[in-house]
Amino acid sequence: MLIIIGGFAGAGKTTVVTKLANKYKYAVFSSDSINDVLRATLQKPFKEISPTAYAVMWHLVKQQLQLGVTIIVDTHMAAAHTWEAMDKLRETIPNIVFIPIILEATIETHRARINERGLADTKHLNLGGDKLEDVLFKYEFIENLNRPDLIRVDANGTPTDVYSAVEKAIKENLQLD
Repeated sequence: MLIIIGGFAGAGKTTVVTKLANKYKYAVFSSDSINDVLRATLQKPFKEISPTAYAVMWHLVKQQLQLGVTIIVDTHMAAAHTWEAMDKLRETIPNIVFIPIILEATIETHRARINERGLADTKHLNLGGDKLEDVLFKYEFIENLNRPDLIRVDANGTPTDVYSAVEKAIKENLQLD
């Protein structure tokens, strides 16, 4: 099974993914984590490393899925290349259960959470070094994304509410207990 939790910065992706992984013992792949390791190891900037980080992540996800491991991916899902990689996985491994979920919140909610996170965790790279206004195209991509397989979850509530809504969506699509 491949569960992908996406959304714009500050949507609560990592919080939801961490709770799901702890409860169900699923493996997690995070584009941010892989990017962090590659940037530190190769001493190169975010924008230069990002394409490599995604290639590495999708390669590792594919290997684990082929072994029958359930994977949760924590990524923004706000670019065509991300959806192309997911669709390619579905073609390559047609028997996987594919559950793409985007956490959606207002731009005001995102801005407040990004600011709060930046104050609480100064090492967290919130927007790849960009200002919010410089990456609003990602927010617009998510807002305009039209796919019948996409599950949209309101992420304006508390972390507990958002997690409960995601877990409910997964159960409805899979019948998890």
